[in-house]
Amino acid sequence: MRINSVQGYSLVNSKKRVNNGVNVNANSNSMQVKSSNFVKLSFTGNVWQVASVTPENNGLGLPETSQGGEGVVGFELPESLKKHETVRVKQADGTFVEKSVDARSFMPFWEYNNPKGGYKFLIHKGIKREELRPPKVVDKQHPAKYDTMPANMFYSANPGEELEAVAKKFGVPVDEISYVIQSSPNGTRPDSPSRYCILEPTSVKGIVTRMSDSSLSETQDVPYRLFKISEINPTYNKLKNGANYFYYTPGLAKASKPYSYDCWGNVPFEAEIVNSDGMRALTRSIHKQMNTEEFGYYQPASVLAHDRIANTYGNHMANLSSAGDTSVNGIKAHIIDHNTGEHYQGATDNPMKFLRVVTDPSDVEALKASPYFDILQKADQYGINSEMLSPRERQIAHAIIDPALDNFRDGAGNYNILKTGISSARLNPDNISVGTVSHTFDAEMKSPETPDAAKFLTDDFASIKTKSAGNGVTPANMKFDDPTAPFGRGDNGLTREAPKGYTPFKYNGNNIEEVIAAKHANSKWLTNLIWNAGEKGQDALNELFFNKGQIADGHNVMGYLSPIKDGEILVFGFGRPDEQKGYVMTTGGYLDFLKRKDIPQEEKLKVKVLIGAGPWNKGDPEYAAICNDLNEIWNLDGGIYKHNIMYVDGFTPNKFTGCCHYCMFTSRREMYGITPVESKIAGTPYGTTKTGGPVDYTNSKNGFLTDHAVELRPERFGLTYANSDRQIDQARVNAQKPQVGRIFAEMFDEYTNHHDVYVAKSKKNIEELVDWHNNAEYNHGKSANRIYLDDILETNKGWEARNKNPLQRIMGQFGEFKEDVETVLGPSAKHSKPMKIILIAVGSLAVLSGGYYIWKKASGGKKHVNPETQVQNDNKPKIDKAA
Repeated sequence: MRINSVQGYSLVNSKKRVNNGVNVNANSNSMQVKSSNFVKLSFTGNVWQVASVTPENNGLGLPETSQGGEGVVGFELPESLKKHETVRVKQADGTFVEKSVDARSFMPFWEYNNPKGGYKFLIHKGIKREELRPPKVVDKQHPAKYDTMPANMFYSANPGEELEAVAKKFGVPVDEISYVIQSSPNGTRPDSPSRYCILEPTSVKGIVTRMSDSSLSETQDVPYRLFKISEINPTYNKLKNGANYFYYTPGLAKASKPYSYDCWGNVPFEAEIVNSDGMRALTRSIHKQMNTEEFGYYQPASVLAHDRIANTYGNHMANLSSAGDTSVNGIKAHIIDHNTGEHYQGATDNPMKFLRVVTDPSDVEALKASPYFDILQKADQYGINSEMLSPRERQIAHAIIDPALDNFRDGAGNYNILKTGISSARLNPDNISVGTVSHTFDAEMKSPETPDAAKFLTDDFASIKTKSAGNGVTPANMKFDDPTAPFGRGDNGLTREAPKGYTPFKYNGNNIEEVIAAKHANSKWLTNLIWNAGEKGQDALNELFFNKGQIADGHNVMGYLSPIKDGEILVFGFGRPDEQKGYVMTTGGYLDFLKRKDIPQEEKLKVKVLIGAGPWNKGDPEYAAICNDLNEIWNLDGGIYKHNIMYVDGFTPNKFTGCCHYCMFTSRREMYGITPVESKIAGTPYGTTKTGGPVDYTNSKNGFLTDHAVELRPERFGLTYANSDRQIDQARVNAQKPQVGRIFAEMFDEYTNHHDVYVAKSKKNIEELVDWHNNAEYNHGKSANRIYLDDILETNKGWEARNKNPLQRIMGQFGEFKEDVETVLGPSAKHSKPMKIILIAVGSLAVLSGGYYIWKKASGGKKHVNPETQVQNDNKPKIDKAA
């Protein structure tokens, strides 16, 4: 659900100004940046330096930054670039030298329970900061003493309250208090343990200025600051040994997670404004303030901007450049859309809110100069299409606002965050590009055959040259050979039992049968634990999978499995709790398999299924559908299959890929698919729906595919978009269920009757090169690293080859409204022709685009549409957003 406002939500507690001293004129679009830390820069980009901007990064070891596959990408891609890649650089004397890639991670600030938006501090009274450093040897006999800290030792400061003031307030030395990111405590007690990340403030700070939240005529200062991740950090923090950063604004600091922007987890459209503020600040931090000795003269020529939060990066680059700021000229920014589904796009039907995302102070001045500014203020207060405005006032407001925001409208008529990236790439293709994380999904999000892969943006993506790379995974992170490595979040029954019963394995090129035997032994170990816990009761089941904090948060297990025997198989599916992941096709497909008349019951009983994803919002219809399938299976044929399927409603260990015989992934749409690749790393064959990345790397030699993609156009199922979303989705899901059921049958047949094929598939999967620097087999012959460096960022061509001309602004100019009152005398002086209203929009963009209309009473009130912008897929709804 899109929420376009939230009561009482405020972005920053900044000063609002009407005449704020910003040097703005008709030819200047620059944001004001106030900082005492500027140095004279050459603005020569270093092509071997790369900035990676990502909300999630599981290298932090914090649950909030490991919600999905993007956390893997956010950590592993820059780390792999640094470890494995070089760039050939031309020196001043004309010779060339190979330089190692200097890739650094930049993440948005967030905090647990921080509604004021200030910094958060860990007050470790009596413990010097250096004492927080973990010992060099950390194991069960020598654990890290301070890997967690009690929740009541963290303090949420007021905005602007610095470390010295807080130390004085609490009467502690400054080296017994630290800036931190605090993770959600593991429990509800005041002293419940929290994970954390220690930060160090840098010299990079300042203010960006944008349109005020409350008035079109005012601007608003948003302070920002860059923090470096300290080298003194817990054992689970893998980013402490390099130069990696969090960027702070007060709005970001209110977030409880990287993807939610207030401390209660609400995600209003105001969150997109907060994100945009972060990108405003980051463009200045990275390109204007880090080329100093403090940062090792960091002046990156390239930016990898991940996901929705970073789509505005190109817009703010263009605003700076078009205003005459050369610091971003020649920079290449590549926007990587990890999920283009409708619920991941960040859209609003309110253009006045969207102005806060893309405008700068010069636009405030332009609006204030409008003779109809009072009407624009009214539109801002009540909504541009509100009945509080007269028809004439709505026409005037649209005539002025529409041309400026035309580049940001999607096929549904909404103003869309992803359109900022698309339009940035269209207008400035030499400096800004857009892509996704697999080659097949790149094609799907542009194809009319799969219109919901990027709903309402299909034509937009098709209109630009997208650049995509099939991503990678680092196999060493799975730790199948370490029985002491935690299962899931750790401190649970599985982790405690693993050293006593889990069989570690490692492939050496010649021992695939040993690997298969180890995984079979692990399936017995796991299902025996589950059975024993299940026989004891629900509490024992929950404690097997989850720690006390997770249980307190509502994590639980539904159903339990009987022990696996020789000749039986365990199929595992996992991921995040999301309709995208389509677990209802796994449960429904298994139900279809159990109902098949051509398979003997004794064979069906030999296929067991373990699914985990969560925790779900219990009111989610997808969760309800999963529960309905589970109940039907548990009661089918008198309950004979009751212990053949279970569901873990909470975070589920990917290490289970080393405890099963097959995996199953049934996404409605899948961009890349980290989970199938994690199956490969375990040497576990898998089945998957035929969408996105899995199509790139799945074939009959390593796995199973359904017959076709899930989200084909409705006409393929005898429907149209006149049918409800629920009807369309149900038809798509129902079409997949027998295909998934067929895969369950093929898995059992293969394992039982064609074991040599199963061994070959296991060997093929575990031998596939899936790491970032050597996954060329399924990546058009080139590794993901080199595609990003050579084909997308073009670092191999050098700085000299970059386009250093000023960029075009993505936002258009505001239109004009002219009213011509034509009085024509008729036979009687008291009669006249009706007023003729002519809307004239003058700007740099198409005037009457995106589904907006001119009304001309003189022409009978007909609607006129620009045919160049009205081309839509015949399977898209045509939504009239006219005033």
